[in-house]
Amino acid sequence: MSDFMADSAGLHHAVDLLVAARASAGSPHHDGILELGEWPATGMGGRGALEVLAGPALHDVTRLEHPGFFAHMDPPTPWVTWATSMWAAAGNQNLLHPDSGPTARQLERQVVDWLAPAFGMDGGHMVPGSTVANLTALWAAREVAGVRRVICSTANHLSIAKAAHLLGLELLEVPVDAAQRLRLDLLPEDLSDAALVLVAGTVATGAVDPLSGVDAAWRHVDAAWAGPLRLSSHAHVLSGVEVADSVSFSAHKWLFQPKESAMVLFADTERAHAALAFGGSYLSAANVGLLGSHGSAPALNLAATLLAWGQDGVRAHVDAGMSSAQALAAAIIEEDLTLWRPPVSGVVNWRVPGVEVAEVRDRIHGAWISQADIAGEPWLRSVAANPLADPQVVVDAVRAAVSW
Repeated sequence: MSDFMADSAGLHHAVDLLVAARASAGSPHHDGILELGEWPATGMGGRGALEVLAGPALHDVTRLEHPGFFAHMDPPTPWVTWATSMWAAAGNQNLLHPDSGPTARQLERQVVDWLAPAFGMDGGHMVPGSTVANLTALWAAREVAGVRRVICSTANHLSIAKAAHLLGLELLEVPVDAAQRLRLDLLPEDLSDAALVLVAGTVATGAVDPLSGVDAAWRHVDAAWAGPLRLSSHAHVLSGVEVADSVSFSAHKWLFQPKESAMVLFADTERAHAALAFGGSYLSAANVGLLGSHGSAPALNLAATLLAWGQDGVRAHVDAGMSSAQALAAAIIEEDLTLWRPPVSGVVNWRVPGVEVAEVRDRIHGAWISQADIAGEPWLRSVAANPLADPQVVVDAVRAAVSW
């Protein structure tokens, strides 16, 4: 039974392995192949398992904190969340039951209550990601407002189509303008049976749809990426979000949380949650939303970060991301490269004149850039999710790659 008791030496060794791995130099990405062999008949013990897994778990990973990693909506995480993730695993609280997660349930409500007012919402709950948040919001729209259609732009996230399919709702995609924003002038005149989904930070370009000015049975803002701008000096970029009926955003993007940390927020949480509540003979509290059993790590990690940084710290980190994107855009122009448009929410799209996008990505070393399709054309895509990214490192790496 000692496996279930605290092993101080083992835990200290795990921390030592982690610190050593983070201190070592590494490339922004790794193409290693995992080879653990057969499942051993006789266990090797906790220390032995850590030694075997330290390579694939700590060394052979994408280094999201690398100064050349300016690619995806996946950030490095603050060290305090490494500690609280361990605490959460040790406690293994279940937020489904008040008996097995009493303070964990209160902690989730607390972080939601801290963040919801920035969006003009009065509450909500945490979910593993914005795919689940969007599905939950549209489920509430169907139950509360009787929607039968989902209307969104052609630049919407694929989770919207998934949600419409699962909920049996008709999906209508409306064209976007040259800046990849939903064209309000092409919306149907009658939206009395529709959920209008507006995007705050499209995946490809970071574009933000007009968030107000149109009435519908339900208005949902998918702010998976750009939502934290409401906590920054750039809150105006999401002006109008406060008139929505629901909002989704992913804390594991621009709030730098470990994966599976997101929220669905509602303007009228009591009404929405009542429509999504289910009970059972063994439950002492209603089960709200899609999740059954789920753990305390996302709420605990987020609470630790919000307490450690405070409102000023969160603002500074998100502001720094916007500044980094603007610095990259300026460097692109200075180097006579092609900038698609000035970044709106920390996503920069660019090209090297006369060189195919795929060729640039194949040649580049010491940096990492993603790719996006915009109006049928490929563009390089850089996302300011890494606070340690250096825009000049990225531009220099691209220049070196194309000068071969």
